[in-house]
Amino acid sequence: MKTHQYLTALSMLVFGCAALSACAADRMSAGQWVGTTVAGGRTFSTSSCISQSDADAINGDAKAVGAYLEKIIPPSMCTISDIKAEGRQIVYTASCGGTGARVVTTTYHGDSSEGTDNKGTTSQAKLVGPCK
Repeated sequence: MKTHQYLTALSMLVFGCAALSACAADRMSAGQWVGTTVAGGRTFSTSSCISQSDADAINGDAKAVGAYLEKIIPPSMCTISDIKAEGRQIVYTASCGGTGARVVTTTYHGDSSEGTDNKGTTSQAKLVGPCK
């Protein structure tokens, strides 16, 4: 059960950073995001309604991004550190239980995003419209 919780949490960390914009200052738009995460050979579908306040946090500096990540992933589950929010990328380290630290990188491409970590997990997401 803990492995499934970890994969869900990691998926949300990567997917939570899924973003939209050609402008570095605007990484994310509010709305409905859908995508997939591949971890440990398994594929998970993701869907999330990103509120305007969540989008504002991801569009902010490293401190704002860190506060958002701690909101969606409790510190009791994962410790988030080394957060960098520069240009079209957000990079951070997630240490979750005994699985070792994961360096997560999310890159933004207009209306889609891609995320990877150093353990082989990948994620893709796109904005599909207003929240349902």
